[in-house]
Amino acid sequence: MKTFKKIIHLVPLMLFWLMMTVFFWSWIFTFLTNAPREEKIVLFIECEVPGATHIAAELEKQPSNVIQLAEVKPFSYSMMSSDAIRTSDLYIVSESGLREYSQWFRPLPENALALGEIFSHDGVPLGIKVYDAPSNTGICKNHIAYEEENYYLVFGNQSLHISGNENAVSDEAVLYAARLFEIDE
Repeated sequence: MKTFKKIIHLVPLMLFWLMMTVFFWSWIFTFLTNAPREEKIVLFIECEVPGATHIAAELEKQPSNVIQLAEVKPFSYSMMSSDAIRTSDLYIVSESGLREYSQWFRPLPENALALGEIFSHDGVPLGIKVYDAPSNTGICKNHIAYEEENYYLVFGNQSLHISGNENAVSDEAVLYAARLFEIDE
């Protein structure tokens, strides 16, 4: 009985060490599999994205000397902190999201105007339509759970991959945006 009590008293300590081990190895894994912002393209989508891995893998097929990694995440990924969302390169947002998150977006780059139907606000081209709710048609429809609204592709005003933005290291965001329109269902 005495040995059993000693073991019971050690359980919280063992659980603590187990948790610390899991946190440590998770940090190591994240450190090894992530890339700095300058070397990755990030796409945040305002709705659920069951096919995020597929979209990211397809984006990574875009040849680049700068971009090493593509990340595709729903807005819910950053519930605790919106820093990651604010510094994203690309967004797919609903029409109402265009107004709600407008401080994160920049006008369309000149070389993106030919990608599709343009959404303009006060005469400024802001987004490219990627999903039409009335006809239920759009890009990556089998991988993005669009809701009952039109969705638009927009560019981030803090992206490091759009020339003209502060600290930009490349102009490849438009190439990755165009790649989204080529992904097969």
